Amino acid sequence: MIKRPKICIPITAVTRDEIVHNARNYAMLPVDMVEWRVDFFAGYEREVPAVTKEIKGILGDKELITTLRTTKEGGEPNGDRFSYGSLLGQIVEEGCTDYIDVEISRQEETVSIVIEKAKKQGVQVIGSFHDFSGTPSEDNLKEILEKAREIGVDVGKLACMPVGSKEEQRQEVNRLLAVTEEMSEKYPDFPLITMSMGDEGKISRLYGGLYGSRVSFGTAGAASAPGQIEWKKMKEVFDKIYGGGDHISLIGFMGVGKSTISRELHKLTGRPEVDTDACIVEQQGCPISQIFEEKGEAYFRQLETDFIDELAELPPGIVSCGGGMALRDINVKKLRALGNIVLLTATPETIYERVKDSTDRPLLNGNMNIPYIRQLMEKRRPFYEKAATIKIATDGKTVTEIAKEIIDKCK
Repeated sequence: MIKRPKICIPITAVTRDEIVHNARNYAMLPVDMVEWRVDFFAGYEREVPAVTKEIKGILGDKELITTLRTTKEGGEPNGDRFSYGSLLGQIVEEGCTDYIDVEISRQEETVSIVIEKAKKQGVQVIGSFHDFSGTPSEDNLKEILEKAREIGVDVGKLACMPVGSKEEQRQEVNRLLAVTEEMSEKYPDFPLITMSMGDEGKISRLYGGLYGSRVSFGTAGAASAPGQIEWKKMKEVFDKIYGGGDHISLIGFMGVGKSTISRELHKLTGRPEVDTDACIVEQQGCPISQIFEEKGEAYFRQLETDFIDELAELPPGIVSCGGGMALRDINVKKLRALGNIVLLTATPETIYERVKDSTDRPLLNGNMNIPYIRQLMEKRRPFYEKAATIKIATDGKTVTEIAKEIIDKCK
């Protein structure tokens, strides 16, 4: 079951007066959590527990994460002057925070002492791992989360900086999200907070909840980490994607009859129709073939991904998706959050007969033949089947028969 992530914003003020002022302002905002970054604090170490307690008193029901980062974990140089293990221990002994963040790559004894003290005081421990030099392999990421779970923290956290070319960075972001999903399914009672940092990692902050991440860190002014997004933007996206829905999204290879069946479903159910390709054409003011030619396929695929967010603002409808919509995992995650995904299938021969006279099939330009269609269909088949919650074969059936079968299975 998809859970809406909590939105957490940081307090990065320097003086006690500024910290208290921020806490009072944040207490009024529609966010779920606040993180106090102690490494920004210019005061004395002995003041920290009392300031933490004051912040918590102001926030009331909002949850407080207290975090001390050193330069090694991407924190402020100011944080290096504090006694890491000793100060975290003092904070939890006071019991004045809901969560304490501890870097699990630190000395095992330091981490164990913090965990032990926290458990006695009923404070939850977030076991964090930061890597600003790249994203470890899938196996290493899993090992890190397994270790966090084994040492007894309450929440596992990964924060990695994707590096390399844009494509390499995307691969690293996808790797982190894939591990998040796998480990969330393996240990549903062990909450995870995961994020890729930087611009390419923003997708993990907005849509990480679709993969199992429970908290996303935003901003209400100064950012505390690279790639953080303003909390209002995060809430806007979360309201759309995590609000649930009852759309029926039709996917499948070009020519399976998505548009035709969508019209029939509209007649039978009264639901509005949404053709993603048609909407994108209208928004861009030019045909898809021109978008491909002038800006490339990657640009068009991103238009598809962005458009899904708009569906959440519409009443439950019939969504006819472009043939490549299910090729991106994030698209599938979004569509599933909004309702059922129905895969329509047909043979290559049937597809050819339906599209052979079409002039707006850029992927078939110069390749309008059955062998090529079969090859392309086979390449996409695993993506379609993985995405679908319902599968419907269209060969040898009338449009009405197909529509009624979809309605019956969606019930």
